[in-house]
Amino acid sequence: MALRIKDQQKSDEISDLLDNFPNAQFPFVGLNSPERKSVLVAQLVDSIRRIEYLRITSIRAGSASLYTPYSGSFQPLGGAAALHKTGRTDDAYWLVYLATHFGKHKTDGWNLTEDFYGRFGQGGVWDWASASQDPMAISNWLQANYPHVTSAGRSRRFGNHRKFETLKPGPKGTGHAVATYIQWIAAYGSHQALIGDVQKRVGQNPKDVFACLHGELDQVAKLGRLGKFDLLCNLSNLLIAPILPDKAYIAQSTGPKAGARLLFGNGLSVAQLETACVELAEHMDVSPQAIEDALCNWQKSPADYIYFRG
Repeated sequence: MALRIKDQQKSDEISDLLDNFPNAQFPFVGLNSPERKSVLVAQLVDSIRRIEYLRITSIRAGSASLYTPYSGSFQPLGGAAALHKTGRTDDAYWLVYLATHFGKHKTDGWNLTEDFYGRFGQGGVWDWASASQDPMAISNWLQANYPHVTSAGRSRRFGNHRKFETLKPGPKGTGHAVATYIQWIAAYGSHQALIGDVQKRVGQNPKDVFACLHGELDQVAKLGRLGKFDLLCNLSNLLIAPILPDKAYIAQSTGPKAGARLLFGNGLSVAQLETACVELAEHMDVSPQAIEDALCNWQKSPADYIYFRG
């Protein structure tokens, strides 16, 4: 396993933190070899770096080309941060939602998000103003254009975590999914109004707001456990929404829960595993998202480091 030299200091810090995890109730039964510990450390470094990258993206993003389809620089997450800086808050949230819904493909990148947002080059964009006027407008547009968009143009595929999604018309497709998202926000009037309403209900604590929004997102089709978590974490890491993940949300997961069981043992309940992940995140002073992501990747190959793009 080869660690990048620039990560050595961070790796050493994480290794020491693992060695000094104070809660004896949750021993690391899965770190039963130096190789397993080294791989977990490497996966934690990668996960922390991915979160840091989004925060740096948020700080640096400023060009309109980032949210302009076919500019040559389109990048929806950076574009969302740039939109937020200009005061176009609804568009910022919307673009993060679209990026999360479609995902980033390992080969095609953001092609699908860009082509959808740019109406497949037919003119105009599906910004928040045009999409929110009629929740069914996108569904009707996709139905009219579906044969064309699947047979013409460049390769545009959903990301790995979204590979079972489809543009096909119907209740399982993108048109229905975005309609439910638009209807959810429309009930409050705007994204900022939604955040304000949640804060009135649960208070200003960013973790409490995150937890409430996670539950509210059940109203949005085709997101699921990971989609909801990724969407809110993206909004948090890009500094668009005043929220922070309160836990790793592993209960309904596959890979992260398997990783937690591998690390902490099979004798713990799911609730105990969730608590253990939260306490580990607090001890390491990292987001629970870093723990969730690292454990998911670690359990795939616990003794042999493999770099995953997320």
